[in-house]
Amino acid sequence: MAAQYAFDLIFAHNLEEGIELLEGNQRLLAVVLDGHCFLEPGQEDIPKVNFVYHALHALDDLEREQQRLIPRCVNTEQPAEFREELQGLVKVFDKQGDAGVLFRWIRKVISELPETRIREEYDDIFEHAQKIFNHLEEDELIGLLLFGETPVEADISANIAVLRRLLEKLTDICAVQLLNEDPRDYASKMGVSVKPVFDALYSRKIIPRQIVKQVHHLYSYCSEFGTHIYRTQNPAYFPGVYAYRRSLNGFLEVFKYCTGLIKVK
Repeated sequence: MAAQYAFDLIFAHNLEEGIELLEGNQRLLAVVLDGHCFLEPGQEDIPKVNFVYHALHALDDLEREQQRLIPRCVNTEQPAEFREELQGLVKVFDKQGDAGVLFRWIRKVISELPETRIREEYDDIFEHAQKIFNHLEEDELIGLLLFGETPVEADISANIAVLRRLLEKLTDICAVQLLNEDPRDYASKMGVSVKPVFDALYSRKIIPRQIVKQVHHLYSYCSEFGTHIYRTQNPAYFPGVYAYRRSLNGFLEVFKYCTGLIKVK
């Protein structure tokens, strides 16, 4: 039934195992809790309904820790045991009922997640993202876009540092795919190849002057303000909300142009 609704299921045999799976894979977008399950490996007593309460608390803690939403529901052969006490806390489904009701609900709540909305809003970006980024890097890009909606000034430098790393990854792929060369051959004394690679792309008439200028500014800016660990004193200037959004939009412009040229993953 899950396959019919285009879902992959990953099973955990107890709460401890399930939370470990969720901690290590933010691509798990929703959780279906059995009404009666074990809390930890090796548990010998009969599973009780308190499993659900422990699971809900653990999911709440994980949401706060990872700053994301994790839709969850209960699927049980004994829904009457849960519906009254869990009313307003979590959706309860009957295992003996139509499983399609459960999967249609999952599809709905996933469609309402912020990361789903971002992927749809920036579909022209994520259409090409797999050419460049692994799953973790794609998730970082989603995080940058979500942060751009309501930036917190104290966290701007950390996000600019992530932006710089993604630009470095894009540079490496451009060197291989567009120049047919090893990006390490372009590395400077500091081991950085961003500007030399894009200079070569411009000199060979692969990208226009506007894009190489954008890259030079973006990389210099992100390098200067994306980390303060090597500074002997606090800088006089800290990038604000508009500076972050300008940098993010500059990266998206470069990303879209360059990935449009890359044909091979």
